[in-house]
Amino acid sequence: MKFLLVLVITLNLYADEMQRINSIVNDITKLRLDYKQSQEELSVYKNRVKTLENRLKIANNLLKTKQKPIENIIVNDVNYCKQQTNVFPKLKMRTKIMSFKASAFRLNKNAHIYGNLNARILYDWEKDTSFTSNRKTNQYMKITGYFKNKIWTKASRELWVKISDTTKRDVK
Repeated sequence: MKFLLVLVITLNLYADEMQRINSIVNDITKLRLDYKQSQEELSVYKNRVKTLENRLKIANNLLKTKQKPIENIIVNDVNYCKQQTNVFPKLKMRTKIMSFKASAFRLNKNAHIYGNLNARILYDWEKDTSFTSNRKTNQYMKITGYFKNKIWTKASRELWVKISDTTKRDVK
């Protein structure tokens, strides 16, 4: 009986020891996998750092080559620039064309019709001539069509009229 009791106790101790060894082996396997993954991630980050360092070196080299000519410039006389007149013509702001819902308009006086915003006069239209438009600038309105004998005709070319010469027509 004693023998049996000693045998059970030893087997029980041996089984606990086996479980502990299995858990240690499992932990080591897990650590090895984690180590491999971390090494792969580390190599990706190292490559990324190397490419960024190379880009930085290239950018620094470009900056150095651009700075050298600037450093070599010697300004003899600052007043020389002040005495010169501006050789560039005054720049005109680009005209902003705004769109709106198409409407009918009427000339409130005899008006000049222009070919485009910076063009010569094409026609002289009489007072009360009706036309349509859907675009304008601050000073001009584009004519998209006009009424000839109460029949609307699409404008065959670009036509502009001064806004001050027009009034919005009441459509009935």
